[in-house]
Amino acid sequence: MNYLNQRRQSLLQQFKQHSLEGFLVTTPVNVTYLTGFTGEDSFYFGTAKNSLIISDTRYEAQIQDECPGLDAHIRGHNKTTFEAAAEAINKSGAKTVGVEGNRITLSALEQLKELAPKVTFVPVDRAVESLRVIKDPSETEKIRESVRVAERAFRMFLATLREADTEKDMVDAIESYVRRAGARGTSFPPVVAVGERGALPHAPPTNKQLGEGSKLLVDWGADLLYKSDITRTLRSPFGTSPTRRNKFERVGLPFEWVFESVLAAQNAALAAIRPGVKAKDVDAAARKALAAARHKDHPDIKLSDFFTHGLGHGIGLEVHEAPRIRANSEDVLDTGMVITIEPGVYIPGWGGLRIEDDVLVTQNGATLLTSLPREPVAINI
Repeated sequence: MNYLNQRRQSLLQQFKQHSLEGFLVTTPVNVTYLTGFTGEDSFYFGTAKNSLIISDTRYEAQIQDECPGLDAHIRGHNKTTFEAAAEAINKSGAKTVGVEGNRITLSALEQLKELAPKVTFVPVDRAVESLRVIKDPSETEKIRESVRVAERAFRMFLATLREADTEKDMVDAIESYVRRAGARGTSFPPVVAVGERGALPHAPPTNKQLGEGSKLLVDWGADLLYKSDITRTLRSPFGTSPTRRNKFERVGLPFEWVFESVLAAQNAALAAIRPGVKAKDVDAAARKALAAARHKDHPDIKLSDFFTHGLGHGIGLEVHEAPRIRANSEDVLDTGMVITIEPGVYIPGWGGLRIEDDVLVTQNGATLLTSLPREPVAINI
């Protein structure tokens, strides 16, 4: 099946509903979604009669390779992409043309109006993004491969850890292993946090060494055009006994108990996933499970108080896209969505613990795309 053509036809039906004669897409990731083109500085313009990629001579051969059968409007070096787009629009005869209301800048819209004064440009919010929410089978397989590459890289990473490795050393290492495993790069700058620094959900890397903490949080993903996003928190054989710097270190919250509580929250969320369920209800299921966690020696500690972000998000061509899995989300889950489920707790002075997996929503519920163990794993050096 020609999924790219199917996507363009879906966009055509959408802008027809808005009584538009054409649609101009200027956001690179949305151009890629509609055409398969992976270069830069290029637009997509579609009407009922024609689909066109607007680019320049640098990408002419690449377009022929990546977008067979798709017409191209190639500009010279003396014209801008917006000037070329206006030429294509004027030539098409379209009088009402949609643009990406949530993406295009005011200055770009004004430029288009000046270049094509007889055309009425109509901002339409999330026209392409609404199509991207549901992944077709080709997209799901690409995300699966991205997950497989990320997991291969992680196994290589674990095999090379040393006590003297700093957070920066480990970030550099996992980025290298992700590329070596077959990706273009990582989906985002990886997070590698030692010990109490795991309490920062997006901790920037420092010179803190692996041997200075009793746990290690690693958040990474692989970019194969489609993205993956995984987090694992590992028990380290290093680190010192709890000190008296704060109450959490004094009570010495057990790693295993926190881990099991976060895992229970993730399992509760996974069990809640099915088509037609509100995203906020999946988020609530995880929070309810965390709130119920109590340790007999620390009955006053409520782990849900330390779960400080949304439960997850959609993933695909972008690492963060719709739907949003959080308490204030109005999104509803549907078959074909790919989302992350990533409960975590972040306790100042103790550290953080997050478990994140990539999940496909199916008619039967949740299917894990990740295969790394979700049980407590210790670093062996």
